[in-house]
Amino acid sequence: MSWSGVGNAAVGSLATNIVTNILTKEENKPATKGDIKKLINKTHQGVILIKNLPPRYDGTRAYFDTAQQILIYK
Repeated sequence: MSWSGVGNAAVGSLATNIVTNILTKEENKPATKGDIKKLINKTHQGVILIKNLPPRYDGTRAYFDTAQQILIYK
């Protein structure tokens, strides 16, 4: 093992990581803990429109309240 061999290996590894990072699409990169926390917080707040239920006779739409975990119309 020589210092030049270690240096060459380090430079090669760094170059490979940079090229891989540049060429990998954003949607194919692994999720971070921060991404997962944002997703959890987003689903735990507010209401979500239920798209596969038609509106009621008075025109109100169905929503799922994520905090109370109930179906509401508004």
